[in-house]
Amino acid sequence: MKLCLNHFYTGIVIVLLLTGINFGCATQKRSLLIPEESGSGLVEIKDPRQFPYFRDDYDKNSLLLSIDHSLRYFAMSKSNKYGFRMKDFSHEKLKETLEYFRDGVVHCNNDAELNAFIAEHFRVFQAVGKKFYGEVHYTGYGTPIYQGSLTADSEFKYPLYKKPADFRKPYFKRKEIQENNLLKGNEIVYLKSKLDAYLIHVQGSAQIDLISGNKLYIGYAADSGHEYTSIGQQLILDGKIPEEELTLSELISYFDRHPDELDFYINKNDRFIFFEVVNHAVPHGCIGVPVTPMRSIATDKKLFPAGGLAFVVLESRTAKKTGWFTKKNVVEKLFFVSDQDTGSAIQTAARADIYFGIGERAMSDAGSLNTYGRLYYLLKR
Repeated sequence: MKLCLNHFYTGIVIVLLLTGINFGCATQKRSLLIPEESGSGLVEIKDPRQFPYFRDDYDKNSLLLSIDHSLRYFAMSKSNKYGFRMKDFSHEKLKETLEYFRDGVVHCNNDAELNAFIAEHFRVFQAVGKKFYGEVHYTGYGTPIYQGSLTADSEFKYPLYKKPADFRKPYFKRKEIQENNLLKGNEIVYLKSKLDAYLIHVQGSAQIDLISGNKLYIGYAADSGHEYTSIGQQLILDGKIPEEELTLSELISYFDRHPDELDFYINKNDRFIFFEVVNHAVPHGCIGVPVTPMRSIATDKKLFPAGGLAFVVLESRTAKKTGWFTKKNVVEKLFFVSDQDTGSAIQTAARADIYFGIGERAMSDAGSLNTYGRLYYLLKR
């Protein structure tokens, strides 16, 4: 199969231009995105003039790696266990989409060829977003690195726990667990900071550098089954941090200044996370394959297809001015991703988390992302 032949796609681009198709047209009408199927988070864009302009702002090798990881998922799993049941999004079709796109993107030489290739061979679906207007709130996550100890002492005294023998859902709420010491004997590792331990509950994984010099890799095992409450959103509601200024660094700074408030806000989140020791240094998403920095996203898997090929549009208009949006004339960030993970806070078609990587720099960049945009999925025709 030959893809992205120059003469073929030059012709396609000319046809599109002559017919007035303008990808990413700035004068699009803002209309409601109403799913045809109940419970779905996607709506097909049938008018090519409403397609986004497809461009990728990151390196091709990381995209191919992420796609390969998703293909591993489809090889391991023969059906969707997460509840997403939208018509036409079968496991076989999602796998075909990834394979065909992978071959095509390797041969495309520029954005014009890429857009023509997608227009010719793929259907495009948009996430319905907030109030069905397509607006998606993007934040970032990563894998933190903390110091820890396998035994408790005066310095390391805040544990992460494995599932207890009596575990079932729903389990006890966070406040009940902590005030009654219900998980005694199930400690995996101890950290220096209560907030650090809590943030691992939010991120879902961590690398622990032990005082012995060894490394311990911690991954998500289960949750208590209660509703997740964001302490960041609670700080916003209480007027402690303005919404547009909420970042991970600002949240940490707030509790550094007000340590007496930490227990109060942590206990507002009833959901408790249980962990397990894993043997892989690279974190794995909920579908069981490694996540790739800037190429893996976490979404609500009841509303979006696990392992699916997606396209992210980040807009600077509502972004906190950090990272790439500080550069002159940068108004959008565009890139392809694989839908490989989920999270406690991701329970809607209007939320998505982007994975940034491992370590302090990745966590800082992830914590600074608080912006809005759009989210699209591709499906082979």
